[in-house]
Amino acid sequence: MNDEVSLSRADHQRIADYIGRHTGIQLPDHKRQLIETRLRKRLKATGKASISEYLDYAFSPEESGLELVLLVDALTTNKTDFFREANHFEALRDFVFHGVSNGQRWHESPFRIWSAACSSGEEPYTLAIVLWELAEQIPGFRFVIDASDISTKVLDHAMTGIYDVARIDPVPEYLRKKYFLRSQDPAKRLIKMSKQLREVIRFFSFNLITGDYGRSAEYDVIFCRNVMIYFCDEDRAKVIRSLRGELKPNGLLILGHSESIGNQREGFEPVAPTVYRKVEA
Repeated sequence: MNDEVSLSRADHQRIADYIGRHTGIQLPDHKRQLIETRLRKRLKATGKASISEYLDYAFSPEESGLELVLLVDALTTNKTDFFREANHFEALRDFVFHGVSNGQRWHESPFRIWSAACSSGEEPYTLAIVLWELAEQIPGFRFVIDASDISTKVLDHAMTGIYDVARIDPVPEYLRKKYFLRSQDPAKRLIKMSKQLREVIRFFSFNLITGDYGRSAEYDVIFCRNVMIYFCDEDRAKVIRSLRGELKPNGLLILGHSESIGNQREGFEPVAPTVYRKVEA
């Protein structure tokens, strides 16, 4: 291996410190090979001869800051699927119908949901499908979906609403026909989300660690799945407290199956596996 493009311990520490401070994502020693592989793409794009030279460039005061955005994009894991962890969408349906049975009037104030760490968009588009299906059953039901991620690269992808046809395998056939548009060129094997799905989602960039939370208690449900496994305990606790401030009373916080609320149980009660309801402490 060429030492010039290998990742030294010192450079690994530089990257790990920066990514940890700014995103909360931990990059321990066993991820060094992964980091090195992904940084080589940035070396090629910027024409730098070594990882050290590239990092000097990315972190230099003279650089516009764009390269640091691209650095974060390169090192961010973005694994997602349509209808991933399907029981969470069942919990969402149950929550909405419970609200209906208790007299909730969403034609006056729309149901609001936040897909935090939305990655390339499969989660918020799945939410849009689920909520449109509910809207057909509940007179006057209106909803708004906010979707955010730290990575501008995956947000750009999400906003196009275009995916390889293989990505929609988890989606039932009747929903594919209803909400997806196939490319007119069969050779491209692409599908596009319908306008009906795209028009109800607002995508925006947001850093869960350093972002300015509004503490507005405006969301009925927040999905924040499969991202906090990369955070240290302190950052995880901070994010959970901040997300609680964004939930309406009795609102739901939904985490990934491999995650838990940990020691931040005050103000929450579990209602299903990795699904928590906000309660007054």
